[in-house]
Amino acid sequence: MIQTFESVDALRKLVDYIWIADFDFLVAESREDIIMPQGHINIIFNYGSAYKRIGAKQETIIPNAAVIGQIKTAKYVQYGSCLHQVGISLTPLGFITLFDVPSIQLTERIVNAVEVDSGLNDMYRAIINYNDVELKISAIHHALLHKLSQRKADTVRMEEMLNYVEREYKNLSIATMAEFFSVSVSTLERVFKRKVGLPPKTYGDIIKFRKLTEDKENRSVMQQHYYDQSHLIKTSKRFAGKTIKELERPTNEITLSYLWNDQ
Repeated sequence: MIQTFESVDALRKLVDYIWIADFDFLVAESREDIIMPQGHINIIFNYGSAYKRIGAKQETIIPNAAVIGQIKTAKYVQYGSCLHQVGISLTPLGFITLFDVPSIQLTERIVNAVEVDSGLNDMYRAIINYNDVELKISAIHHALLHKLSQRKADTVRMEEMLNYVEREYKNLSIATMAEFFSVSVSTLERVFKRKVGLPPKTYGDIIKFRKLTEDKENRSVMQQHYYDQSHLIKTSKRFAGKTIKELERPTNEITLSYLWNDQ
């Protein structure tokens, strides 16, 4: 099964949710998965079989303690027979607040967690000791709260920019956003990309698709939010690997199925 958990109040702006995927045995047809970009940076702790990213040119084994930076398009992975993972979906603000590595260095990359922070390996090892789900979640909260207590990053401006995109995602104009923050378009794009890992337009497109698809009522009128059917099809295939019609059908991809159908 896949379960998601809200973070404690002190981490609410930083951690969108914590998730656990727990499958003692995956049949062969359920081992390939599609990961959608959601505007998050994910920390993933793997305690099951080795798994890998599948690309057009090569396959790459993913470290057991990994950080997945901002992704621009749907990614394809292949699990082994046993899937036991714990994940932390950090908001862009969360990553900026908790870690020193500029987000742009992780864009479209999957790196060993130690490259971001050695403390993540300590967290990975600590979670091994807990069989109870609540204890795992508590250990994650404790570790992140401890890290937060040691940080003094100035994130007010970046939080305002992120909130702006979240608020204006349906009709986001970068020129209007730059004017709102009294900066040039080039400055806005440079600062936003370095901090978030994506240009504001790309990030806004991801947020728009995510928010529209999270609400099942919005899915039936998604066409209204895109120029034409062709634009919607291209957007859906870019972010979900499938068209909207294909997503409505039963699928073997477990993460994609969970995000789309809560199954």
